Amino acid sequence: MKQFYFVIYATLLASCAILRAQDGGPASYEQKVEQRIAEALKPVHLEPSAFDPKRIDRADSLALLLLFKNENVEEANRLVLAYCGSDRMTTYVGKPVPKGRCEALLRIYLLERTHKLLSKDAREAIEDFAWELLTKYPLGMSRDTVEKAELAHFLLPNNGQTNKWRRYYLSLLIMRQAERYGPKAMLEGDTIENHCRAWDRFWVKFFHIFPNEGTDMDIAHPSSYGECTVGVFYDLFDLADDPEVRRLAGNFLTLFWAEVAAEFNPKTGERVGMATTRWHNYTGSRTFWARPLLHCYLWHDNDDSSPSLGMATFLTSSYRPPEIVTAIARDRNRGCYLATSRRPGMTGGEGIEVTQTSYRGGIKNERIIVDKNGDSHFRRDVYYTPDYALGTMTTDPKCSYISDVVLTPNMGATFATGLRDRIVVMGTGYYPLRPTSGIAGKGVSIIARDPNAKFGNGERFASNGTRVFVSNGNLWNNRIEDASGWFFTRSGDAYAAIRPSGNGYHTNITDKTWTFNAREVGRKLTEVVEKNGHFLELNDMWAPVVIQMGRAADYKSFEDFQNAVKTNRFEYTDGKLTYVSAAGDKYEYWAKGVQPPRINGTEVNLNPPKTFDSPFLSMEHGSSKAVITCPGYQNLVLEFK
Repeated sequence: MKQFYFVIYATLLASCAILRAQDGGPASYEQKVEQRIAEALKPVHLEPSAFDPKRIDRADSLALLLLFKNENVEEANRLVLAYCGSDRMTTYVGKPVPKGRCEALLRIYLLERTHKLLSKDAREAIEDFAWELLTKYPLGMSRDTVEKAELAHFLLPNNGQTNKWRRYYLSLLIMRQAERYGPKAMLEGDTIENHCRAWDRFWVKFFHIFPNEGTDMDIAHPSSYGECTVGVFYDLFDLADDPEVRRLAGNFLTLFWAEVAAEFNPKTGERVGMATTRWHNYTGSRTFWARPLLHCYLWHDNDDSSPSLGMATFLTSSYRPPEIVTAIARDRNRGCYLATSRRPGMTGGEGIEVTQTSYRGGIKNERIIVDKNGDSHFRRDVYYTPDYALGTMTTDPKCSYISDVVLTPNMGATFATGLRDRIVVMGTGYYPLRPTSGIAGKGVSIIARDPNAKFGNGERFASNGTRVFVSNGNLWNNRIEDASGWFFTRSGDAYAAIRPSGNGYHTNITDKTWTFNAREVGRKLTEVVEKNGHFLELNDMWAPVVIQMGRAADYKSFEDFQNAVKTNRFEYTDGKLTYVSAAGDKYEYWAKGVQPPRINGTEVNLNPPKTFDSPFLSMEHGSSKAVITCPGYQNLVLEFK
């Protein structure tokens, strides 16, 4: 058999020239998006070694793109057969487990545009593959998953869980459509048709419940976790048989992208402010997973990112963000504002009356809960400006949370001058569990070690200190370490001042990474040199860290900013920090979570009245409606009932 392999290498076209419609008039928003998607698909082609067993796990994505383009159809069908004939198992942490990601294969079958190009052998191979997913490799999914679903299931759309739901549901849809099986085929003592209807009811209930609690549990995840989770809802929008599921999935996607748009900087093409979890790549060496897709959606004009096979679902989808959402994202003059949101994830709390639910069928014996008022005691804030953004997540030290929302949080500042320009307050160690918590306001964030942080040195998920990462380039080169204790720096038109509350800091360039040594059993933590920046290691790990930001437009000079910051009230006594910001706001923050933080004398509300609250996106908690607002556009109301 002749060998082929794929390469997706060309960058997306970034021309801003007005496209022309067939009638000679200006191209519409939709036409411009279609043009960019077509350009993104052009580089997809076959070359030697596509059937290499080491590459076969992504063969389904390549086959999907080729069939969608109606190119190399014969070879695409051969790729489908090779993929379906490959090993269903993989190795994870030394143990054999079923492979989880096969959504592109299922999508090939269910999209009419690609289904009609399948050979009989390829079509039947996918059908048999789907039947095996239902009967041999269900990954814990069954009819009970939806019939006995409790609140916890609807509050946990993270990448692993939602992908399991997707692969099972799409496999059912394939079985119902397949002539060799059909809607009357039996599974677990009932017909495929009844299974499909049960899952449709599950999805409808999910969309009735979750949007009012947040948009994701892979909070703002910049890499594969975020891509996987969001891809599930694209598949539901395109492939679900129930029109109500498709409608709700479309509204949910628009809600997701509206939240991203309010945190998006079109200069860099990135979601800013961070405020994300489960991502140790604090250096910014990887870009936001949706960067190529958002170029297609006209959100930015940077042409420095190439499409990948991970984009196959999105590039073959009929979903498009409404023009109002793109208008928000593209606007370089949105001004300065605070965007606040809620997330679920609480698993317990001192003195909290709870509505208890099971979590993942009892795995780890954890429960996702809400209190008697339906609250989860978790908030996320992003303060956006055209020059910089601050991001924090705030938890209650008296509550416990699922790891999805407290594992390896990234909080700090990002800058409009470059993808890697950033300041991150973090715990030491690799993938530390709940190392920090913080608050953000107008131009200020205060971040400190969480009293629930797991102590340890040399083991995964543990942390024995607090540090501030300052990226190389502008931020490190422009540093001024002042005798007052402030660390000043700037990048472009953004000024920054960093100050630990007590005992100062020392600099360091070493970090811990989790490596695998084939000569030893298992993995271990290894010390490495950080090449992308420097660490300010706090001499007192418990001392809250203040990040005071400023814009060049608001000061005569960088020196003027420094002098102004040094006059701000800054007191740290008996573990309590009192800081008055450049905006005149008074912040009170207690080390070790002795008391909840306060802003202007008011305790920070971990259960804000709105699930989403920014000038562009608003949703009252407890409501079924979200409202998207943008000057020059009629408000867009998303209904989830």
